[in-house]
Amino acid sequence: MHNKIIVVNAKQMCCFIISLLIMSLFMVGSVAASEVEELTVFDWWGHAIVSIIGLIFALLILLTGAKLSGRIKKKEGFYSFKIHKTASILFSLFMVGTFFYGLLVTSEHETHLLLSVHGWLGLLIVIFALLQVIPSVFIKKRNKIKFPHMMIGYSLVFLVALQIIVGAHIAVLGDIKILVLAHSVTGGIAALALLWIYIELKHLTYNGLKRVKIAGYVQAFFTIVGCWVVGGYSYLIDYGSKVKPSILSGNQPWAHEIIMETKEHIFIFLPILSILLAITLYIFGSDETLLNERKVKLGVILLTLLLLMLVFFMFIMGALISYVGNIGVEVV
Repeated sequence: MHNKIIVVNAKQMCCFIISLLIMSLFMVGSVAASEVEELTVFDWWGHAIVSIIGLIFALLILLTGAKLSGRIKKKEGFYSFKIHKTASILFSLFMVGTFFYGLLVTSEHETHLLLSVHGWLGLLIVIFALLQVIPSVFIKKRNKIKFPHMMIGYSLVFLVALQIIVGAHIAVLGDIKILVLAHSVTGGIAALALLWIYIELKHLTYNGLKRVKIAGYVQAFFTIVGCWVVGGYSYLIDYGSKVKPSILSGNQPWAHEIIMETKEHIFIFLPILSILLAITLYIFGSDETLLNERKVKLGVILLTLLLLMLVFFMFIMGALISYVGNIGVEVV
C-alpha cells in the first residue's frame, strides 16, 4: 500500500513537471517570435486572464479545504479531497506559468518584471504556491503541515487578489498612484470578506456563526475606509482638480457625467449597506436565527451578493474613469 502511494505521487509530480516544461517552452517560443515588437494588449490581457484563472483556483482550493477541515458543511458525494488536490496542482502550475510568461515578455522589452512591485508579488506567489503543493505531495503525516498549509492557502488568495489589483492599476494608469491603489486594495479586501460571508452562509455551521460575524466587521471596516476615507480624500485632492477637468474637456465627457456620477451615488450608500450587513450578522448570528430560519438567511445572502456586485461595479467604473482621464486613450 505504501509503495502504491509513492508511485501515484511520483506520477503526479512527473505530470506536473512535464506540463510546466511544455508551458514554459510555449511561452519562450511566443516571446521569441515577437521580441522585436512592443508589448501588446494581448500580452497584458493574456497575463491577466491566467491570473484571474489562478484566483478562481485559489478560491476553489480554499472552499474545498474548508470542507475537508469541517469548517463548512460538505455535501454527500462531494469529493473534496480529490478536487482540492487537483486544484492545488493546477493552481501552482498556473502561477508558475504566468510568472515566467510575464518575466519573459517584459525582459525582451527592457521592462524587467522584477523591477516592479507587481513582479515581486508574482515571485512571492510562486514561492507560496510551491510551498503549498510540494510538501503535501511528499509528506504523508498531514497533521504536521496542516496549520502552515492552511495559512499559506489564505495568504495565497489575498496575494493573488492583490496581484490582480496592482496589475490592473499599472495597466490602466501606467504607474502606481498610492491613493488610487489604496482605494482599490481596500475594495478588494472588502470583496474577499463578502465572498467569504456568502460561502459561510451557504454552508453554515454553529462555529461558522462566529466567523461570519468577524467577516461582517471586516467588510464594513474596509468598505468605509475604501469609500468614505481613501476614496473621498482622493476625490478632493486629485480627481476634482486634475482628472475631472481632463475628462470633461476630452472626447469622453460621459465618463464623468454618467459613470462618475453613478459612482458618487453608490459611494454614499455602499458603506451604509455594509454597516447594515454587519449589524444584521451580529444580531441574527448571536441568537442562531441564521441557523434556524431559512428565509432570514436567504435575505442576508441576497444583501451580501448585492454588496459584492456593487463593489465589483465600483472597481470597473473606477478603472474606466482612470483610463479615460489619465491615459487619454479613446474608449471603444
